Amino acid sequence: MRHHNTVFHGILNLVPWRVLDRLVERFQANKRVRRLSTQNQFVAMLYAQLSDAQSLRAIEASLESHASRL
Repeated sequence: MRHHNTVFHGILNLVPWRVLDRLVERFQANKRVRRLSTQNQFVAMLYAQLSDAQSLRAIEASLESHASRL
């Protein structure tokens, strides 16, 4: 079976991760993080915007339905 990247993966490739990492370091955004790092939270929020999710529960349900591909 051939591997196909998703559109979401393509969009994430456009994110300047080094810039984001520098900003996180500069402002100590991950200092007291319990579960989601700033980068992971950014990805979740981007997914929510693109999928028009109305709540955290909707995001979780949608990601759970794609768990085998993630």
